[in-house]
Amino acid sequence: MNMLLARVRVFSNWGASYDAVVAAGDITGDGRTDLVSRDTAGNVYRNSGDGKGSFGGRTRIATGWQGYRAVM
Repeated sequence: MNMLLARVRVFSNWGASYDAVVAAGDITGDGRTDLVSRDTAGNVYRNSGDGKGSFGGRTRIATGWQGYRAVM
């Protein structure tokens, strides 16, 4: 079963630039839980899960999402 483990630091110095962070399930199709975040400029990023409870570096996957209230 694929589960999230204890919390880990994904980024440092988040500041006020991110307004949504979601454990999105497996969006890459590799069987690992991924993280999706949105910054205040409306850019959406994916951090792929490594299968060990942590995540890789961010990849921008969308833009123009600043008008939405949530990322789900």
